[in-house]
Amino acid sequence: MRTWYLVPDGAFREDVVVAVTFPNADADAGSPRLRLRANGRTAPLERSGLGAAFWRGTMPLDGVAPGEQELEAIVRLRDGRDVAVASARFLVSAPEYVVWTLDFEGDTAGGPEMANTASIADALGLPMTVMWNPRAWTTTSVAQAGADAMLAWTKARAAKGDEVALHVHPWNDFVASAGITPRLGPRWAGRTDGYDVPLTAYTEDEQRALIAFGLRLMTDHGLTGVTSFRAGGLFADAATLRAAVANGMTADCSATGAGSFGSLRLPWTLAADAQPYRPARDDANKVGDLAILEAPTNGGNTYGYTVDSIAPIARADLAMLAKRGEVAMERKAITIVSHPGTIDATERAAIETLLTAFEPLRYDRDSGPLRFVTLRQLATAYGR
Repeated sequence: MRTWYLVPDGAFREDVVVAVTFPNADADAGSPRLRLRANGRTAPLERSGLGAAFWRGTMPLDGVAPGEQELEAIVRLRDGRDVAVASARFLVSAPEYVVWTLDFEGDTAGGPEMANTASIADALGLPMTVMWNPRAWTTTSVAQAGADAMLAWTKARAAKGDEVALHVHPWNDFVASAGITPRLGPRWAGRTDGYDVPLTAYTEDEQRALIAFGLRLMTDHGLTGVTSFRAGGLFADAATLRAAVANGMTADCSATGAGSFGSLRLPWTLAADAQPYRPARDDANKVGDLAILEAPTNGGNTYGYTVDSIAPIARADLAMLAKRGEVAMERKAITIVSHPGTIDATERAAIETLLTAFEPLRYDRDSGPLRFVTLRQLATAYGR
């Protein structure tokens, strides 16, 4: 048995599977079963095929409340009494999730930086949500060789099980290629190439067309099945999310805590530790029934950080989760953003520091309730 188990959700379930040995006993006559003390649920024990003394059983955890649990092996005695002949304790927790998203910005990401990105994921054994920016194919400022290298890297990551998602900045050349007149403002950084113009500066129909154009370019280059989205600079509103849903998106991570980005006020009024929710059709900051999971980017942006300066972000992220060794009473999720084009040696060390901070909580290490997942997996998990 494991020490840690998680309450099942729409993406993951792991029943408790145990082996029980009845040495020198006629177990068949006692109808051996498993019993979960917390709710009295029983499940049969069956011969494992290893011999008369060896039995095996499975106990589902649907509906079990978080906390310490005790599983018993029970048998019926000749006098009709059911008695526990062995027991084991384990922890059941609500699941906690971390999503690491990687935004391509539409310019060139270098080979060493992409190699650093892949090395982090592979060394720590965690998935990425790679948010591809199709502007690389609509500009002369990205060399063909550079675009090819980024595409090859992304396809290689997808082959390893990473998710490929869509990230849109309304660069002027990208917008013009979609047949739309580029907006010149507002701008959060004072640039003139459209990169820092919020997607929300465009009408809903234009946003829908820009997302559709980006997806079409991705499909033409072999990046298919995209269901997750993030708007550039985290500037998205209800119209953006409706446009994303119209294009088949089931998850978005454009939301963040209230505040400003550059010289512009963000359209979000959420708390800094806001959790995933389904937004309202007319207000992205409110809970509603729009068919998309909003997973706020609440775990920080690693750009420009060092090992020392990222420590407060790690502490803030851990503060959202159950303490080490404790079960989580409710489901939580953290979304972190990095950029494959900026991860030099310094940022790589900072990211490794941040992501390694979750190590004592990892479910795959049987240490706690935390899973690293993709944005698509998170949307599936929260579908229940």
